This record gives sequence, C-alpha cells and structure tokens, in this order.
Amino acid sequence: MSFTEPELSEWSQQLQAYLMPRVGRRDLAVELSQEAVMRLLRVIEAGQAVLHPRGWLFRVARNLAVDEVRRRLPQNVGMEWHSRAVDPASLAEEEETVVAVGGGEVPRSELLRLMPQALQCLPQRDRLYLQSYYHEGTDFERMAAREETSVSTVKGRLFRARKRLREVLVQQVKEESSQWS
Repeated sequence: MSFTEPELSEWSQQLQAYLMPRVGRRDLAVELSQEAVMRLLRVIEAGQAVLHPRGWLFRVARNLAVDEVRRRLPQNVGMEWHSRAVDPASLAEEEETVVAVGGGEVPRSELLRLMPQALQCLPQRDRLYLQSYYHEGTDFERMAAREETSVSTVKGRLFRARKRLREVLVQQVKEESSQWS
C-alpha cells in the first residue's frame, strides 16, 4: 500500500470530477475531495493499513457527499403531509420554497400535494417502511427487531422505498409541471 504524491494529486482531481455532479458546486466538490484526502492521510499516519487507497478515497468522498446533500435537503420534504403538521394549501400564503426534482424546480406545496398519490403508487411494503420511519419515528433497530432482520437490511429497504417514491414523484412532476411553470 504505497502511493506517490503525484498519484494522490491525480486521485484528488478524479474525486473532484466524481463529486461535482453529485453535489452541484465546484467549490464544495473541491472541499469534499480535500477532506477525503486528509482522512486518508490521517488513517495512514495512525498506522492503519489501506489496501486500495484510491477505492478507499472514493468511498469516503461518496459518504461525505451523501452527508452534505442530506444536510442541504429541506426538512421532511415529503412525509409531513401524513401527520397533517403542514397543510399544503397554507404554504401558498408563505414565501414558496422551491425543491429540485427530476432536473427541474417544483414548488414545495406542489410536492406535498402530490405526495399522497405518489405513496399510493408504491408497493405496500415500501409505504409501510416510509410511514414507520418518517411518520412514526421508528428507528432502524426497532424496525429490524420487528422484521426479524438486520439493521443493514432495513436501511437498504428504506433506501429503495425512498428511491421508488422519488421516481414516482419525478414522473408526476413531469406530468403536471405545466401547471406551475
């Protein structure tokens, strides 16, 4: 497990190119790339062996990007409709928040209006996972115990349920986008 400074520099450039479409800003891609490189250097300095440093860098950079994207997402952009804590009609009176969906921008109130219909398009198992996690606040451990499965399985199922919900919402947004453009 050795690498040269030019290799590390090249990997850093590759990381930036990898991160740019994922985070949408060059400065943020550079920052996350540098953070991943610094973490690699700290791990090596601590005496830990990294068999494939380039692959390790990309995994860390991806995780950093996911964390950053999650931090930037609007709070509970989807599931609060269920608790009735937010009435989509009431949002029209406030300053409208715009959410990026499927390559376009959609008013948050419209996204909330579409949510119940989108959820009904999902398989029941996906709806149950989403409701349990977002509406009821059930943590991964309790969901895993209830399902008699591992936490990683629950996380994977929830990830796929969110992905399917996003796909349905993107389709609905494409169908109805002319209404708010």
